Amino acid sequence: MYLAEINEVIKASPAIQIQSKITHLQRRAWNVLLANAYKELPNTDIYSVSIVDLARKLGYVSNDIEHLKETLEALVDCTVEWNILGKDNKQEWGVASLLASAKIKDGICTYGFAPHLRLQLHNPRIYTRLNLRLQNRFTSRYALILWEICFDYFDADRDQGETPFIPLETFKSLMGLVETDYPVYKVLNQSVIKPAIKEINALTDYHVEVEQKRLRRRIAELKFRIIKVKQLPVQESLFPDIENLPPVAIELLQAEIDRKVALKIAKQDWDFVNPEKVPKPGTYPDFLSYISEKIEMSVDAMGVKNRAGYIVEAIRENYEDPELQKQREVRAERAKQKALEDLTTEYNAKRNTLLRQAVHADPGLVDAAAERVQSYIVRQRLEAHDTALAAYQKGGMVAAEINAILAAEFCQDLLAPVNTAYQDEKDRILR
Repeated sequence: MYLAEINEVIKASPAIQIQSKITHLQRRAWNVLLANAYKELPNTDIYSVSIVDLARKLGYVSNDIEHLKETLEALVDCTVEWNILGKDNKQEWGVASLLASAKIKDGICTYGFAPHLRLQLHNPRIYTRLNLRLQNRFTSRYALILWEICFDYFDADRDQGETPFIPLETFKSLMGLVETDYPVYKVLNQSVIKPAIKEINALTDYHVEVEQKRLRRRIAELKFRIIKVKQLPVQESLFPDIENLPPVAIELLQAEIDRKVALKIAKQDWDFVNPEKVPKPGTYPDFLSYISEKIEMSVDAMGVKNRAGYIVEAIRENYEDPELQKQREVRAERAKQKALEDLTTEYNAKRNTLLRQAVHADPGLVDAAAERVQSYIVRQRLEAHDTALAAYQKGGMVAAEINAILAAEFCQDLLAPVNTAYQDEKDRILR
């Protein structure tokens, strides 16, 4: 079955009740990747999906794959705890990365889950079927998380369900918040709980409400009830008229920015940003990544009454979040190191190919290089063969040492173009 034909994910309760701070797009992407891999989970540990299908299933229409790459990288970096409500009445604790690894080649994404987590994901004792098309309706990660938790306790036979009373600290963990976030319940309620419930009730054919339990004078626990109230047709996208718009405009529209403003920002690109606040070149892979960060910041921004206005101002004035900035810098450094490793691997392959061609044309080069060998171990291995060429052709330490000498002393002119290209690209990466 192709991903395009999959409209729901069978998701284990322990995988729903995870404790981690992941973005709205990351959670939706993980649901899609899980749905794509579900039937193969018992038989294989590597799964594949077309990047085009993945982007389409997420409602993310873009030829720029960098944003999806960042999402996959974040899922690999994301460590989560699961089953923290103990729905199956078993005392089991687990921790793992949401994705063990991911790779993109020739338009195909391959990926795998951590072994412990994989055991939780297939044929679980307790599971929930979540509609993949419906998840694209939500614009807030809090709404999507709360929807998954509520639906995890939904009884289809009765068309209703309710969670147990959830300690406030546990609820914050489920929402991806830390203990110090929203220390005042009134602010948590106004910024997280009410908007999430409002979005679920407005965009689905279910009604969610919350019950509060007090301990002395403070709100200590929350219970959520979910009831099916009406039948609505499920659309592929809440925004069917945006597919041909620029990716930046799509992101902004899904964050409820006015259409004219979204198009203006997309058209002006970096020119929309205050010239004094434009980030240094290389800080972001592209303008879309910059936009996505400002939208993400708005989710946790304190005391914001007009989220759309906050996002526009954050884009214009380059608001910064130290935590997001640190994550971005870490990802950028990792990407830089990976690029350098790939460049070095490619350079060595090209260099060695040219050197083998030179040796094929003039085998005497190996003998000349062998006389310059200083390593005692390499000299021993050379002496163990009838000729230096035979030892060189066997590869290993001898070939590596001979190639190094050939490159440094005998084949500089031959390697000059490759060396120059390597150094130029290395300088570009390190800038």
